[in-house]
Amino acid sequence: MPASFDPDCRTCPRLATFLDEVRARHPDYHARPVPAFGDPAPGLLIVGLAPGMHGANRSGRPFTGDYAGVLLYETLHRFGYASAPQSL
Repeated sequence: MPASFDPDCRTCPRLATFLDEVRARHPDYHARPVPAFGDPAPGLLIVGLAPGMHGANRSGRPFTGDYAGVLLYETLHRFGYASAPQSL
């Protein structure tokens, strides 16, 4: 059975504390765990590492809004795994 997504997860105290600090400094940021998206049974799985400071923390979407996302989506698109070369 797959784990369920908890946007209020605080299992990792180090990451939870970091997100609290981000939320205090950037109240307009998402600054919470971000949900996965895409095919539930993918042929390719990409896992990102927290914290995604000005990407996922800001946007609420993995690999969106930072340079890692630019590289990732361009590459996924080039090889037919994404419908567009950028995540907006």
